[in-house]
Amino acid sequence: MQLYPLKFEPLYVPKIWGGRNLARLFGRDLPAGEAIGESWELADLPEAVSVISNGPLTGMSLTQLTADAGSDLLGPCKPMADGRFPLLLKLLDANDILSLQVHPDTQAVAQIGPPAALKTECWYCLESREGVIYRGVKAGVTADQFREAIETDTVEQLVISEQLADGDFRYLPAGMVHALGAGLVVAEVQTPSDTTYRVTDWGRGREIHTERSLQCIHFSPPDNTSPGCGGDMLLVTDYFSVAKRRTDSTAALAEGRCSALMILSAPAGGATVNHAGLCEPDVSVQAGDTILLPAALQGPSISADGECEWLEVTLPNGEENVTS
Repeated sequence: MQLYPLKFEPLYVPKIWGGRNLARLFGRDLPAGEAIGESWELADLPEAVSVISNGPLTGMSLTQLTADAGSDLLGPCKPMADGRFPLLLKLLDANDILSLQVHPDTQAVAQIGPPAALKTECWYCLESREGVIYRGVKAGVTADQFREAIETDTVEQLVISEQLADGDFRYLPAGMVHALGAGLVVAEVQTPSDTTYRVTDWGRGREIHTERSLQCIHFSPPDNTSPGCGGDMLLVTDYFSVAKRRTDSTAALAEGRCSALMILSAPAGGATVNHAGLCEPDVSVQAGDTILLPAALQGPSISADGECEWLEVTLPNGEENVTS
């Protein structure tokens, strides 16, 4: 199988808190008449699987690609225990506030059992219209106090809030209670899980998961320093690393590791992802695009006639994934 830089059809997910801002920001052709909260840019879950949209592999699912390409795609990284691709990338449009929620860590997953799966994630703020996030429990709050606050709908008083600005980055490890507020568009990088337990839905009437939430929440103030942060590197975890890169000419990209680029900005004419192979040697990208770089690519680079910025999300180097 000849591999090349791969683009995928976005999977749009309507949400009660969603909007139409992905069309305004990135020219997306959104489903008519729907409030779109999520665009799954790269996904391989039973409920939603990305499909290649460029080159000779057009129409192939990410599930099939992962099975067929093996280490040529993933390099030294392992697939999930069920053979699926070990990363999930999204764009989120919070036109209204999301539920306050939490995701399980490995200990909670072991206690809860299938289909619960670990979910660790991070947000990069693409646009903030004075948007606020909730992230972590205030110092000294106990599980009993938090339970009472859930039952009396006063939980907002016990969690930490902060206003985000364009370009801000926040790490959300499994077990950290969190919510996106209204007026935010973010890129989300996460382990491949959709296991979510709602703490409160701000009176909108959707199901609340009190017991599961309390089983998962870490009752300690968040560490505001992301692991591995330094220079261009924003975050290093056992499951993925995230760096912010930029160029106004040509920049080499990493070889031998599977990575994805989430294009944050590009000049009017776009940018080009190149490699030394004969199949699709030059793939154009625009702001808002996500492109997957198989580990087997030779001499990958990105070129732009003007400033281009992107998030580079890289899979780990040979460690067995524990996200399932």
